[in-house]
Amino acid sequence: MKSIPIRMASRRAAERGSVLLLSLFMLMVMTLLALSAIKMGTVNLRTINNMQMRSEAMGAAQHALDQVMSSNFTDDVAGTERDWTVAVDAGKTYNVAVARPCIRQVTPIMNTVLDIGNSEDLKCYDTISNPVSACSTTVWEITATVREGWFGANVAITQGTGIRMDNGAATVYSNDSSYRCS
Repeated sequence: MKSIPIRMASRRAAERGSVLLLSLFMLMVMTLLALSAIKMGTVNLRTINNMQMRSEAMGAAQHALDQVMSSNFTDDVAGTERDWTVAVDAGKTYNVAVARPCIRQVTPIMNTVLDIGNSEDLKCYDTISNPVSACSTTVWEITATVREGWFGANVAITQGTGIRMDNGAATVYSNDSSYRCS
């Protein structure tokens, strides 16, 4: 029988535990890396979802603005203020509040800039003695707001539009403080 020196026996006994400790440490590092990857993926998914909901809410608000602007809203400006329910894909709906349009600017149109050959301009043409035509260019501001949505998306869109209208109506709107933009 061969005898093992005492030095070698003590070194082998010390090495047996180091492999186990190194394996446990590597397992812990790999677990932490996997958990951080899962957390980053969840955060990215939430961010993308919020961006999509905001985009859908903006689309719903823009749709309501387009509906108002495609109508002749200057005939009944006060009646324009209302709530819309706009459906988007996958059965989601957004409640859009359209505020009453306000008038930002009124600029009388001069007779000299009108083209008498154009039927729209001919309606505005006044007498030769009056340099100001019967029409004005008005600038209106309309705001649509989505305060609640599929995931609570809050969006407000303000859009302006220029409309040619009769001087009398433009004067009435511009002189009434409730129709002027603040």
